[in-house]
Amino acid sequence: MSNVIEKIVESVLIQNRISNYNKKDLELQLQIHPNYPSFQSITDTLDYFSIDNIAVEVPIDALEQLPKSFVSLISTENGEEIVSILKNNHNIEIKHTSLKKKKFTFKEFKEIWTPKVIAVEYSSRQQLISSKSILKKLLLIGLCASLLVSFFIQTWDINQVFFLLLSVSGLIFSLFAIRESLGIKSQVIHQFCTSIGNTACGDVINNNSGKLFKNFSLADAGIVFFGMMTLYQLFYGFNTVLLIPSLMGIPFILYSIYSQAFIIKKWCAICIAIGSISLGLAFIAILNIPFDINFQAIVSFIMMASLVTLGYIYIKEKVTENISFKNENLKLNHFKRDGQIYNHLLSISEKIKDTTTIKNEIILGNPNASLKIISLTNPMCGYCKDAFEAYTRVLKTMGDQVQILIRLNVKTDDLDDKATQIALILLEIYQNKGANDFIIAYNKWFSDRTHSKWIKEYGTPKNNQEHIDILKKQVDWADKNSLYYTPASLINDTLYPKKYSYSEFFHFMGITIENHTEEVLNSKEELTEI
Repeated sequence: MSNVIEKIVESVLIQNRISNYNKKDLELQLQIHPNYPSFQSITDTLDYFSIDNIAVEVPIDALEQLPKSFVSLISTENGEEIVSILKNNHNIEIKHTSLKKKKFTFKEFKEIWTPKVIAVEYSSRQQLISSKSILKKLLLIGLCASLLVSFFIQTWDINQVFFLLLSVSGLIFSLFAIRESLGIKSQVIHQFCTSIGNTACGDVINNNSGKLFKNFSLADAGIVFFGMMTLYQLFYGFNTVLLIPSLMGIPFILYSIYSQAFIIKKWCAICIAIGSISLGLAFIAILNIPFDINFQAIVSFIMMASLVTLGYIYIKEKVTENISFKNENLKLNHFKRDGQIYNHLLSISEKIKDTTTIKNEIILGNPNASLKIISLTNPMCGYCKDAFEAYTRVLKTMGDQVQILIRLNVKTDDLDDKATQIALILLEIYQNKGANDFIIAYNKWFSDRTHSKWIKEYGTPKNNQEHIDILKKQVDWADKNSLYYTPASLINDTLYPKKYSYSEFFHFMGITIENHTEEVLNSKEELTEI
């Protein structure tokens, strides 16, 4: 069920009204996890997005007390399967499952349930419409409205309406065929394709016998054909020119049937549906459209057909490129996130002996933790934003296991410098209000980086001599250890490898904490033996 893990997680998040994540980033973080697909890949990804969650094994009788929607395991003929659960008053609905039956009574569900769950905290806040999506929504509304107006300003009889509905149905099935040819898997399509014996939609659609040109197949032809038939009817109505393409589709139908029966020797339910729809269009056209050639109508149809074809080819090329880039990105990220490679690069990374804590400097997390991260940042450094966001994620989920020392590399000989002013204010906030307010203030700075706006909210620095001395010591420490760049992160005595970005930092800190815990335990065992 690895192909639906993303949908399982998204389904549970939607049911719990959680929206503080990027969908594409969520899918990527799941797919590049070394243990994908698994419970751990889900919980680690939720942690990455700072989504409160809990993974626990519960008593089987605790089903009634569980939240309305959660991730769990069920037993099937092929073993355990991760699914999303939607609990109603009287039944359980299983989503994204290979089971034919989707709804169960509580008693029936307990018979197949493995009571391990991942639950997320329900958000009581109303989901707001993202400003980024407003333009898309407006354009989509405008498109739908214009199509509806085009439909209603024309007069339609029952045959014309049926002809239009068949064209739209053909377009939908052609989209299914294209998804299959591009390798975009869908459980709905899979169930439809296996609904009759000896069917293999993928084998038929991707067979070379279906190629009309180098990068143009029968599936592509279906999109173009039904697309232009649909659009032409909406904008120009039901007229004589539709007879010609309706009849031209018959040879392609016959070839498709011949290819399935005698060349591939397998059947494609999608292809059969498309063929049946095409025959239906031809039948209606022959009975209702007189053969009366209208030159102007033909020119209009050719123009629309050309635009639809060119637009489709362009879109398909971009989609194909995107799928290719995504696959390559997944391979690269799997390689980059390999624990052995990370441990090797960390072992050969530069060592720094001086890891002594500077008195009264900013310490986040657990100050008594044996695993220490020294962070060197500068408020004016654009890349430091990603680094500090990574530290924040680590603190939210692993803060009790690590201490993070924040050092600010700024110009201490110029107290009017913007970065120095911000650093002094951050030290004041930490000393007077605590770590949480410091984290909020530094994140606010990085979210906008408008000096006047930030200063207006937090005020000007008091130029406390103690804080100036702390900054000077931090700058001296950076100079002595040749740390002339920001951000830089020292993990105990080793610099975080430059080959990695801070988008991987959260993942690798989990590995680092595991390694560090093992080292501590081994050291204790050795001391016990001695």
